[in-house]
Amino acid sequence: MSKDICTCAPLRRLTRRITVLYDHHLQDCELSITQYSLISRIGRKGPIANITLAQDMGMDRSTLSRALKPLMAAGWIETVDLPADAQLDKRSFALQLSQDGRAKLEQARPYWRRAQDEIDRLLGPDLARNFNDLIEDAYTRLQEA
Repeated sequence: MSKDICTCAPLRRLTRRITVLYDHHLQDCELSITQYSLISRIGRKGPIANITLAQDMGMDRSTLSRALKPLMAAGWIETVDLPADAQLDKRSFALQLSQDGRAKLEQARPYWRRAQDEIDRLLGPDLARNFNDLIEDAYTRLQEA
C-alpha cells in the first residue's frame, strides 16, 4: 500500500455514516447505537465486570464510565458486587441490566433490527457478510499487535 494512504479517515467516515443509520432508527426509543450496544452486551453477558465490558467494547474505562452514566441514571443498568476472586482491581465491579433495562432492551431490539436490515440491504448480503468478517479479522489482528 502507498505510504500516503490513510486507513483511519475513510474508516471513520464509514463508521459515522453507519452510526447515523443506527441512531436514526433508534431515536424513537431514545437510545444511541452506543447505548444500545452497551445494554445489549450487558444483557447478553451480565453480570459482567466493568473492566471486561470495556475490553469487549474496545473502550477505555473512563469512556465506558461516561457512556454508562445516563443509562445508570435512567435506571437501566445497575452495579453489583463481584466475588472477591473475580475482582480484577480495586475499582472493578459488575454491571447488569435492571428489570427496566431488560424492558428497554426489548423495546429497542426491533428498532435495531430495522437499522441492521437497512444496512444489510444497502450493502447487499455478500458485502455485508464479508465486511463483518473483515472487521472482526482486522480487529483481532490489531489486538494482537
